[in-house]
Amino acid sequence: MSRKISVEELTRVEGHGGIEIVLNGKKVESVKFQIFEGPRFFEHLIKGLHYEKIPDITRRICGICTASHSLASIGAIENAFGVRVTPQTSLLRDLLIHGESIESHALHVFMLALPDFLGYPDAIRMASEYMDAVKMALDLKKAGNMIHTTLSGREVHGMNERVGGFSRVPSEGQLKQVMSELLNVMPVTELAVKLIAGVELPKYAESENLLMAIDPGPRFGYIGDHILTSKGERYPESEYTALTNEKIVDHSYAKFSSYDGTPFMVGALPRIILSGKKLEGEALGLFKQHKDLVKAGNSLSNNLCQALELVHDVHRAIYDIDELLSMGPKQESLAEYEVFEARGVNAIEAPRGLLYHDYSFDKEGKVTKANIITPTAQSAANIEKDARVIAENLTEENDATIKKAIEVMARAYDPCISCSVHMTRVTHMKKR
Repeated sequence: MSRKISVEELTRVEGHGGIEIVLNGKKVESVKFQIFEGPRFFEHLIKGLHYEKIPDITRRICGICTASHSLASIGAIENAFGVRVTPQTSLLRDLLIHGESIESHALHVFMLALPDFLGYPDAIRMASEYMDAVKMALDLKKAGNMIHTTLSGREVHGMNERVGGFSRVPSEGQLKQVMSELLNVMPVTELAVKLIAGVELPKYAESENLLMAIDPGPRFGYIGDHILTSKGERYPESEYTALTNEKIVDHSYAKFSSYDGTPFMVGALPRIILSGKKLEGEALGLFKQHKDLVKAGNSLSNNLCQALELVHDVHRAIYDIDELLSMGPKQESLAEYEVFEARGVNAIEAPRGLLYHDYSFDKEGKVTKANIITPTAQSAANIEKDARVIAENLTEENDATIKKAIEVMARAYDPCISCSVHMTRVTHMKKR
Protein backbone atom coordinates (compact mmCIF):
# COMPACT_ATOMS: atom_id res chain seq x y z
CA MET A 1 0.00 0.00 0.00
CA SER A 2 1.44 3.34 -1.03
CA ARG A 3 1.29 6.56 0.93
CA LYS A 4 2.20 10.11 0.02
CA ILE A 5 4.03 12.41 2.46
CA SER A 6 3.94 16.05 1.45
CA VAL A 7 5.66 19.10 2.84
CA GLU A 8 3.33 21.40 0.97
CA GLU A 9 5.42 24.48 1.69
CA LEU A 10 8.77 24.66 3.42
CA THR A 11 8.75 27.20 6.23
CA ARG A 12 11.59 29.29 7.65
CA VAL A 13 13.27 29.47 4.24
CA GLU A 14 13.39 32.12 1.52
CA GLY A 15 10.90 31.48 -1.28
CA HIS A 16 8.20 28.93 -2.00
CA GLY A 17 8.90 25.22 -2.35
CA GLY A 18 7.80 21.84 -1.08
CA ILE A 19 8.82 18.19 -0.97
CA GLU A 20 6.71 15.21 -1.97
CA ILE A 21 7.57 11.59 -1.18
CA VAL A 22 5.68 8.50 -2.27
CA LEU A 23 6.25 5.35 -0.20
CA ASN A 24 5.15 1.86 -1.15
CA GLY A 25 5.58 -0.17 2.00
CA LYS A 26 9.27 0.28 2.90
CA LYS A 27 10.22 1.27 -0.61
CA VAL A 28 10.54 4.91 -1.69
CA GLU A 29 8.93 5.20 -5.11
CA SER A 30 9.60 8.88 -5.78
CA VAL A 31 10.98 12.06 -4.24
CA LYS A 32 10.36 15.53 -5.62
CA PHE A 33 11.82 18.79 -4.34
CA GLN A 34 9.21 21.05 -5.86
CA ILE A 35 10.24 24.63 -6.55
CA PHE A 36 7.12 26.42 -7.69
CA GLU A 37 8.31 30.02 -7.62
CA GLY A 38 7.71 31.47 -11.07
CA PRO A 39 10.61 31.85 -13.51
CA ARG A 40 12.38 35.20 -13.14
CA PHE A 41 14.26 35.37 -16.46
CA PHE A 42 17.24 37.43 -15.22
CA GLU A 43 19.56 35.95 -17.87
CA HIS A 44 17.16 37.07 -20.58
CA LEU A 45 16.49 40.48 -19.02
CA ILE A 46 20.12 41.56 -19.31
CA LYS A 47 20.64 40.47 -22.92
CA GLY A 48 21.42 43.46 -25.11
CA LEU A 49 22.24 45.72 -22.18
CA HIS A 50 25.56 47.49 -21.68
CA TYR A 51 27.82 45.82 -19.14
CA GLU A 52 27.77 48.82 -16.77
CA LYS A 53 24.07 48.24 -16.09
CA ILE A 54 24.37 44.53 -15.38
CA PRO A 55 25.49 44.55 -11.70
CA ASP A 56 22.68 46.97 -10.79
CA ILE A 57 20.17 44.44 -12.16
CA THR A 58 21.71 41.14 -11.06
CA ARG A 59 22.30 42.28 -7.48
CA ARG A 60 18.51 42.44 -7.26
CA ILE A 61 18.20 38.70 -7.77
CA CYS A 62 18.27 38.40 -3.99
CA GLY A 63 17.78 40.71 -1.03
CA ILE A 64 19.83 38.44 1.24
CA CYS A 65 22.74 37.60 -1.08
CA THR A 66 22.82 40.99 -2.78
CA ALA A 67 26.58 41.44 -2.21
CA SER A 68 27.37 37.96 -3.57
CA HIS A 69 25.44 38.60 -6.77
CA SER A 70 26.93 42.06 -7.07
CA LEU A 71 30.54 40.89 -6.70
CA ALA A 72 30.01 37.78 -8.86
CA SER A 73 28.58 39.97 -11.59
CA ILE A 74 31.34 42.56 -11.35
CA GLY A 75 33.98 39.82 -11.23
CA ALA A 76 32.65 38.20 -14.41
CA ILE A 77 32.81 41.54 -16.23
CA GLU A 78 36.32 42.21 -14.94
CA ASN A 79 37.48 38.75 -16.00
CA ALA A 80 36.08 39.38 -19.48
CA PHE A 81 37.94 42.66 -19.96
CA GLY A 82 41.06 41.88 -17.95
CA VAL A 83 40.43 44.47 -15.25
CA ARG A 84 42.91 44.61 -12.35
CA VAL A 85 41.85 46.31 -9.13
CA THR A 86 43.86 47.85 -6.28
CA PRO A 87 44.67 46.15 -2.95
CA GLN A 88 42.24 48.54 -1.26
CA THR A 89 39.40 47.42 -3.54
CA SER A 90 40.23 43.77 -2.88
CA LEU A 91 40.10 44.38 0.89
CA LEU A 92 36.81 46.25 0.65
CA ARG A 93 35.28 43.41 -1.37
CA ASP A 94 36.51 40.84 1.12
CA LEU A 95 35.02 42.86 3.96
CA LEU A 96 31.73 43.19 2.07
CA ILE A 97 31.36 39.47 1.38
CA HIS A 98 32.14 38.62 5.01
CA GLY A 99 29.61 41.21 6.18
CA GLU A 100 26.96 39.51 4.05
CA SER A 101 27.86 36.15 5.55
CA ILE A 102 27.45 37.59 9.05
CA GLU A 103 23.96 38.95 8.43
CA SER A 104 22.80 35.84 6.55
CA HIS A 105 24.27 33.22 8.91
CA ALA A 106 23.10 35.10 12.01
CA LEU A 107 19.54 35.01 10.73
CA HIS A 108 19.61 31.37 9.68
CA VAL A 109 21.56 29.85 12.57
CA PHE A 110 19.68 31.56 15.39
CA MET A 111 16.23 32.27 13.97
CA LEU A 112 15.59 29.55 11.41
CA ALA A 113 17.71 26.50 12.27
CA LEU A 114 18.25 26.65 16.04
CA PRO A 115 14.54 26.21 16.91
CA ASP A 116 14.73 22.79 15.19
CA PHE A 117 17.63 21.72 17.37
CA LEU A 118 16.25 23.08 20.63
CA GLY A 119 12.74 21.71 20.09
CA TYR A 120 10.76 24.86 19.33
CA PRO A 121 8.36 25.46 16.42
CA ASP A 122 9.83 28.91 15.73
CA ALA A 123 12.20 31.59 17.03
CA ILE A 124 9.41 33.55 18.74
CA ARG A 125 8.60 30.68 21.07
CA MET A 126 12.28 29.85 21.44
CA ALA A 127 12.81 33.41 22.71
CA SER A 128 10.71 32.62 25.78
CA GLU A 129 13.65 30.63 27.14
CA TYR A 130 16.54 32.00 25.07
CA MET A 131 15.67 35.70 24.96
CA ASP A 132 19.28 36.82 25.51
CA ALA A 133 20.50 34.63 22.65
CA VAL A 134 17.83 35.99 20.30
CA LYS A 135 18.65 39.59 21.20
CA MET A 136 22.37 38.99 20.71
CA ALA A 137 21.67 37.31 17.36
CA LEU A 138 19.79 40.39 16.20
CA ASP A 139 22.77 42.53 17.24
CA LEU A 140 25.05 40.22 15.26
CA LYS A 141 22.87 40.53 12.16
CA LYS A 142 22.82 44.29 12.66
CA ALA A 143 26.63 44.33 12.55
CA GLY A 144 26.56 42.50 9.22
CA ASN A 145 23.98 44.94 7.88
CA MET A 146 26.17 47.80 9.06
CA ILE A 147 29.09 46.53 6.97
CA HIS A 148 26.87 46.33 3.90
CA THR A 149 25.42 49.79 4.44
CA THR A 150 28.83 51.35 5.03
CA LEU A 151 30.40 49.83 1.93
CA SER A 152 27.45 49.58 -0.46
CA GLY A 153 25.48 52.66 0.54
CA ARG A 154 22.35 50.91 1.85
CA GLU A 155 21.33 47.70 3.60
CA VAL A 156 19.90 46.03 0.49
CA HIS A 157 20.90 46.38 -3.17
CA GLY A 158 23.70 48.87 -2.58
CA MET A 159 25.26 50.75 -5.46
CA ASN A 160 28.84 51.66 -4.46
CA GLU A 161 30.64 48.55 -5.71
CA ARG A 162 31.46 49.04 -9.38
CA VAL A 163 33.50 47.47 -12.16
CA GLY A 164 37.06 48.50 -11.36
CA GLY A 165 36.51 49.60 -7.76
CA PHE A 166 34.11 51.49 -5.52
CA SER A 167 32.28 54.71 -6.36
CA ARG A 168 32.63 55.77 -2.72
CA VAL A 169 35.09 54.55 -0.11
CA PRO A 170 34.12 54.58 3.59
CA SER A 171 35.91 57.05 5.83
CA GLU A 172 38.26 56.11 8.66
CA GLY A 173 35.56 57.11 11.14
CA GLN A 174 32.95 54.86 9.51
CA LEU A 175 35.32 51.89 9.52
CA LYS A 176 36.14 52.43 13.19
CA GLN A 177 32.43 52.52 14.00
CA VAL A 178 31.94 49.18 12.24
CA MET A 179 34.96 47.79 14.07
CA SER A 180 33.46 48.79 17.42
CA GLU A 181 30.20 47.03 16.57
CA LEU A 182 32.03 43.86 15.53
CA LEU A 183 34.02 43.75 18.76
CA ASN A 184 30.77 43.98 20.72
CA VAL A 185 29.15 41.03 18.96
CA MET A 186 32.18 38.75 18.80
CA PRO A 187 31.07 36.60 21.79
CA VAL A 188 27.72 35.88 20.09
CA THR A 189 29.42 33.85 17.36
CA GLU A 190 30.95 31.48 19.88
CA LEU A 191 27.53 31.12 21.53
CA ALA A 192 26.12 29.93 18.21
CA VAL A 193 28.76 27.20 18.02
CA LYS A 194 28.16 26.19 21.64
CA LEU A 195 24.39 25.90 21.24
CA ILE A 196 24.45 23.84 18.06
CA ALA A 197 27.41 21.68 19.07
CA GLY A 198 25.54 20.82 22.26
CA VAL A 199 22.80 18.98 20.37
CA GLU A 200 23.42 15.48 19.04
CA LEU A 201 22.76 15.24 15.33
CA PRO A 202 20.18 12.64 14.28
CA LYS A 203 21.61 9.95 12.04
CA TYR A 204 18.58 9.55 9.80
CA ALA A 205 20.09 11.89 7.18
CA GLU A 206 23.50 10.20 6.94
CA SER A 207 24.61 9.20 3.45
CA GLU A 208 27.51 9.81 1.13
CA ASN A 209 27.79 13.44 0.03
CA LEU A 210 29.73 14.83 -2.91
CA LEU A 211 30.89 18.31 -1.89
CA MET A 212 32.00 21.39 -3.85
CA ALA A 213 33.41 24.73 -2.74
CA ILE A 214 35.69 27.48 -3.94
CA ASP A 215 39.43 27.23 -3.38
CA PRO A 216 40.04 30.38 -1.34
CA GLY A 217 43.83 30.19 -1.55
CA PRO A 218 46.06 30.06 1.54
CA ARG A 219 43.41 31.51 3.89
CA PHE A 220 39.81 30.50 4.47
CA GLY A 221 37.39 32.78 2.64
CA TYR A 222 34.75 33.16 -0.03
CA ILE A 223 36.66 34.49 -3.05
CA GLY A 224 38.85 32.49 -5.44
CA ASP A 225 39.17 31.36 -9.04
CA HIS A 226 39.18 27.55 -8.74
CA ILE A 227 36.63 25.00 -7.53
CA LEU A 228 37.44 22.08 -5.23
CA THR A 229 35.52 18.81 -5.04
CA SER A 230 35.56 16.17 -2.32
CA LYS A 231 36.97 13.79 -4.93
CA GLY A 232 40.23 15.73 -4.68
CA GLU A 233 39.75 17.54 -7.99
CA ARG A 234 40.39 21.23 -8.71
CA TYR A 235 38.71 23.00 -11.62
CA PRO A 236 39.16 26.55 -12.98
CA GLU A 237 35.99 28.57 -12.47
CA SER A 238 35.68 28.94 -16.25
CA GLU A 239 34.96 25.18 -16.49
CA TYR A 240 31.98 25.32 -14.13
CA THR A 241 29.58 23.76 -16.66
CA ALA A 242 31.50 20.48 -16.36
CA LEU A 243 30.62 20.54 -12.66
CA THR A 244 27.02 21.71 -12.76
CA ASN A 245 25.50 19.82 -15.74
CA GLU A 246 22.13 21.53 -15.40
CA LYS A 247 18.98 19.79 -16.55
CA ILE A 248 15.26 20.58 -16.57
CA VAL A 249 12.95 18.52 -14.35
CA ASP A 250 9.19 18.49 -14.71
CA HIS A 251 8.41 19.25 -11.05
CA SER A 252 10.50 22.40 -10.64
CA TYR A 253 10.93 25.81 -12.25
CA ALA A 254 14.60 25.62 -11.23
CA LYS A 255 17.07 23.47 -13.14
CA PHE A 256 18.82 20.71 -11.20
CA SER A 257 22.57 20.06 -11.21
CA SER A 258 24.77 16.97 -11.04
CA TYR A 259 28.43 16.03 -11.46
CA ASP A 260 29.26 12.76 -13.21
CA GLY A 261 25.62 11.83 -12.76
CA THR A 262 25.78 12.38 -9.00
CA PRO A 263 24.00 15.10 -6.99
CA PHE A 264 26.24 17.30 -4.88
CA MET A 265 26.11 19.80 -2.05
CA VAL A 266 27.43 23.36 -1.83
CA GLY A 267 27.47 25.64 1.22
CA ALA A 268 29.12 25.93 4.62
CA LEU A 269 29.61 22.19 5.15
CA PRO A 270 31.58 21.73 1.90
CA ARG A 271 33.60 24.89 2.63
CA ILE A 272 34.57 23.70 6.11
CA ILE A 273 35.26 20.12 5.00
CA LEU A 274 37.41 21.19 2.04
CA SER A 275 39.15 24.24 3.53
CA GLY A 276 38.51 24.18 7.28
CA LYS A 277 42.21 23.65 7.99
CA LYS A 278 42.77 27.16 6.57
CA LEU A 279 40.70 28.78 9.32
CA GLU A 280 42.60 30.93 11.80
CA GLY A 281 42.49 31.91 15.47
CA GLU A 282 39.30 31.20 17.41
CA ALA A 283 37.54 29.74 14.38
CA LEU A 284 40.32 27.18 13.84
CA GLY A 285 40.36 26.29 17.53
CA LEU A 286 36.60 25.70 17.60
CA PHE A 287 36.77 23.70 14.38
CA LYS A 288 39.41 21.41 15.87
CA GLN A 289 37.39 21.12 19.09
CA HIS A 290 34.21 20.08 17.26
CA LYS A 291 35.74 18.39 14.24
CA ASP A 292 34.04 15.07 15.04
CA LEU A 293 30.65 16.82 14.71
CA VAL A 294 31.44 18.17 11.23
CA LYS A 295 30.37 15.16 9.17
CA ALA A 296 30.66 15.25 5.40
CA GLY A 297 27.97 12.60 5.17
CA ASN A 298 25.37 14.38 7.29
CA SER A 299 23.93 17.52 5.69
CA LEU A 300 22.57 18.63 9.07
CA SER A 301 26.19 19.49 9.95
CA ASN A 302 25.75 22.51 7.68
CA ASN A 303 24.26 24.45 10.60
CA LEU A 304 27.33 23.94 12.82
CA CYS A 305 29.56 24.89 9.90
CA GLN A 306 27.65 28.13 9.44
CA ALA A 307 28.19 28.85 13.15
CA LEU A 308 31.92 28.18 12.75
CA GLU A 309 31.94 30.53 9.75
CA LEU A 310 30.31 33.23 11.86
CA VAL A 311 33.30 33.13 14.20
CA HIS A 312 35.61 33.38 11.19
CA ASP A 313 33.52 36.13 9.58
CA VAL A 314 33.68 38.54 12.50
CA HIS A 315 37.42 38.03 13.05
CA ARG A 316 38.14 38.36 9.32
CA ALA A 317 36.05 41.53 9.05
CA ILE A 318 38.00 43.05 11.93
CA TYR A 319 41.26 42.04 10.23
CA ASP A 320 40.16 43.64 6.94
CA ILE A 321 39.26 46.88 8.70
CA ASP A 322 42.62 46.89 10.50
CA GLU A 323 44.35 46.54 7.15
CA LEU A 324 42.28 49.30 5.57
CA LEU A 325 42.97 51.64 8.49
CA SER A 326 46.70 50.94 8.34
CA MET A 327 46.67 51.79 4.62
CA GLY A 328 44.65 54.93 5.21
CA PRO A 329 41.35 54.56 3.27
CA LYS A 330 41.24 56.93 0.33
CA GLN A 331 38.99 57.60 -2.63
CA GLU A 332 40.42 55.98 -5.75
CA SER A 333 39.58 56.26 -9.41
CA LEU A 334 38.02 53.19 -10.99
CA ALA A 335 40.53 50.98 -12.80
CA GLU A 336 41.07 51.75 -16.48
CA TYR A 337 40.42 49.06 -19.09
CA GLU A 338 39.35 48.51 -22.68
CA VAL A 339 36.09 46.92 -23.83
CA PHE A 340 36.12 44.27 -26.54
CA GLU A 341 34.27 41.14 -27.60
CA ALA A 342 34.84 38.70 -24.76
CA ARG A 343 33.44 36.23 -22.26
CA GLY A 344 33.87 36.38 -18.50
CA VAL A 345 33.08 33.82 -15.79
CA ASN A 346 33.26 34.38 -12.05
CA ALA A 347 32.58 32.11 -9.09
CA ILE A 348 32.07 33.32 -5.55
CA GLU A 349 30.86 31.75 -2.32
CA ALA A 350 27.46 33.14 -1.36
CA PRO A 351 26.33 32.21 2.17
CA ARG A 352 24.48 29.20 0.74
CA GLY A 353 27.32 28.05 -1.50
CA LEU A 354 28.85 28.44 -4.94
CA LEU A 355 27.43 31.12 -7.21
CA TYR A 356 28.37 31.44 -10.89
CA HIS A 357 27.91 34.42 -13.22
CA ASP A 358 28.87 33.95 -16.88
CA TYR A 359 28.52 36.71 -19.51
CA SER A 360 29.45 37.04 -23.17
CA PHE A 361 29.83 40.55 -24.65
CA ASP A 362 29.99 42.03 -28.13
CA LYS A 363 32.66 44.57 -29.07
CA GLU A 364 30.54 47.40 -27.63
CA GLY A 365 30.25 45.71 -24.26
CA LYS A 366 26.63 44.59 -24.63
CA VAL A 367 25.55 41.22 -23.27
CA THR A 368 24.93 38.60 -25.95
CA LYS A 369 24.56 35.62 -23.60
CA ALA A 370 24.29 35.12 -19.85
CA ASN A 371 24.13 32.22 -17.41
CA ILE A 372 23.67 32.45 -13.64
CA ILE A 373 23.67 29.35 -11.44
CA THR A 374 22.79 29.81 -7.79
CA PRO A 375 23.66 27.60 -4.80
CA THR A 376 20.17 26.26 -4.17
CA ALA A 377 19.81 25.18 -7.79
CA GLN A 378 23.06 23.21 -7.42
CA SER A 379 22.05 21.58 -4.13
CA ALA A 380 18.45 20.82 -5.17
CA ALA A 381 19.16 17.27 -6.36
CA ASN A 382 21.11 16.57 -3.18
CA ILE A 383 18.14 17.72 -1.10
CA GLU A 384 16.05 15.14 -2.97
CA LYS A 385 18.72 12.52 -2.28
CA ASP A 386 18.68 13.34 1.44
CA ALA A 387 14.88 13.26 1.54
CA ARG A 388 14.97 9.77 0.00
CA VAL A 389 17.53 8.60 2.57
CA ILE A 390 15.44 9.97 5.45
CA ALA A 391 12.27 8.32 4.17
CA GLU A 392 14.09 5.00 3.76
CA ASN A 393 15.50 5.20 7.29
CA LEU A 394 12.20 6.21 8.87
CA THR A 395 9.69 4.13 6.92
CA GLU A 396 8.33 2.55 10.11
CA GLU A 397 7.70 5.97 11.68
CA ASN A 398 4.44 7.86 11.26
CA ASP A 399 4.00 10.44 8.52
CA ALA A 400 4.34 13.41 10.90
CA THR A 401 7.75 12.22 12.11
CA ILE A 402 9.03 11.71 8.57
CA LYS A 403 7.67 15.05 7.46
CA LYS A 404 9.33 16.90 10.33
CA ALA A 405 12.68 15.18 9.69
CA ILE A 406 12.57 16.18 6.03
CA GLU A 407 11.76 19.79 6.90
CA VAL A 408 14.67 19.97 9.35
CA MET A 409 17.01 18.57 6.69
CA ALA A 410 15.84 20.97 3.99
CA ARG A 411 16.17 23.97 6.32
CA ALA A 412 19.72 22.91 7.17
CA TYR A 413 20.68 23.75 3.58
CA ASP A 414 19.43 27.31 4.20
CA PRO A 415 17.85 27.26 0.73
CA CYS A 416 17.14 30.47 -1.14
CA ILE A 417 14.41 29.11 -3.37
CA SER A 418 13.59 32.41 -5.09
CA CYS A 419 17.20 32.75 -6.27
CA SER A 420 17.19 29.26 -7.77
CA VAL A 421 14.56 30.06 -10.39
CA HIS A 422 15.88 31.67 -13.55
CA MET A 423 15.30 30.84 -17.17
CA THR A 424 13.94 27.53 -18.38
CA ARG A 425 14.26 26.87 -22.09
CA VAL A 426 11.00 25.67 -23.66
CA THR A 427 11.10 24.02 -27.08
CA HIS A 428 7.87 23.66 -29.04
CA MET A 429 7.85 20.61 -31.28
CA LYS A 430 6.38 21.06 -34.73
CA LYS A 431 3.26 19.03 -35.49
CA ARG A 432 3.79 16.31 -38.01
